[in-house]
Amino acid sequence: KIIMKQKYKHYEDIAIKASLIGGDILKKYFRSLSSFEIKDGAGIVTKADKESEEAICYFLNKKTPEFSILGEESGLSQRGKNRWIIDPLDGTTNFFHGFPYFNVSIGLEIDEEIVVGVVNSPISKELYHCSKNTGAYKNKKRIYVSNTKKLAKSLLGTGFAYMRGPELDESINLFKEFSYLCHGIRRPGAAALDLCQLASGIYDGFYEKTLSPWDVAAGSLLITEAGGKLSSFDGSKFSVYSKSIVASNTLLHDEIMKIINKWKP
Repeated sequence: KIIMKQKYKHYEDIAIKASLIGGDILKKYFRSLSSFEIKDGAGIVTKADKESEEAICYFLNKKTPEFSILGEESGLSQRGKNRWIIDPLDGTTNFFHGFPYFNVSIGLEIDEEIVVGVVNSPISKELYHCSKNTGAYKNKKRIYVSNTKKLAKSLLGTGFAYMRGPELDESINLFKEFSYLCHGIRRPGAAALDLCQLASGIYDGFYEKTLSPWDVAAGSLLITEAGGKLSSFDGSKFSVYSKSIVASNTLLHDEIMKIINKWKP
């Protein structure tokens, strides 16, 4: 049983090392960049994003040449059906403007299931890590979701995608609705790190639409390993390819879903 539980530990260690490599590059460029590109439909991209992803991919290719890599900047390099899913800089707008809420996110998908999740927040020196069936950890200390039972006493998190028009209006309206129903709602702007706040019991719930696999691959496993619950916006089973996420401490999931259902387009 112990051997089975440790089945993916080797890959977790590889992901941790890769995230530290990427994080060191981000620290090098933090508060020193003066230019960026705009990627259609995705927002800001900087030299730091690209260099971080190149270094992470180089390391992962060396350690696991049999795995494919799905990266935010480089797309899919196809070698096998199992794949690393990486965001070399989640929270690029924050990063560029000097707001220290950003991270490197690395998940591993084996047999169409996320089995490893690592999120490195290099400025705060918080490293979240997990592998399937072994629990969720922050800097090697076990973390758990909260036990808040009432939405009225909860702190929620959310995110708005890089979008304008009806989608943004819908997000703001939902934000307003939840603001009246909970203690507070936060939108710091880095989905993977937001999911870690839920896994560690700070947020009691989180929701966001128009997400990509690299935004949620690592964080989603951290949440389930910490005792939380996941679904898509329509209530269906969560997948990293769902493009939306509703996450909670389990106790508040139905109540959060009830509000979201009111605002479905």
